[in-house]
Amino acid sequence: MGKIMLFAHSKSGFTKRYADWIAEALGCDVKPYKDLEGTKIEPDDIVIFGSRLLAGKIQHLSKVKLRLSNHPAGKWIVFATGATPAAAEDVIDGIWNSNLTETERQTIPHFYMQSGLDYEKMGIANRTIMKMVAKHVSKQKEKGEKISAFDQAIQQSHDISSEEYVMPLVRYVNEKVGQKGVG
Repeated sequence: MGKIMLFAHSKSGFTKRYADWIAEALGCDVKPYKDLEGTKIEPDDIVIFGSRLLAGKIQHLSKVKLRLSNHPAGKWIVFATGATPAAAEDVIDGIWNSNLTETERQTIPHFYMQSGLDYEKMGIANRTIMKMVAKHVSKQKEKGEKISAFDQAIQQSHDISSEEYVMPLVRYVNEKVGQKGVG
């Protein structure tokens, strides 16, 4: 029987909060994503990786994909957190398209969880870049609906996270556990 392993990278606390909610629902522990490298993983294990979006990229996903490249399809899962509202489905689809190949999108279960921005917890470089982007976007005269929503989302710190966003991932894992007796 395999086990459920949850690895997460969190800079400002949003991904950690979601990882904690997932761990509580699934009865597993949360480990730093760096621990994934030295962890023995069996083919029956379910491995969950979560990280934040940074400039449209899921931080550390490329390293995780290399590490788990031989793990069975459907047995490792990705979740990403970001300030984009979950209702912006086309934006979120674009994020997945730029982070996962077409084959990966079909074989790696992936979940987006809206979180927010916390300028106070960002490093100086990220905070400076975000403030410059926010200033640039706010000065645009003709904004479409997407740009206006993005402008609103990056102007100030906010928290739009909710435990409800972990439920699709939890249901997926519970279905896998029921099929294979992972626990």
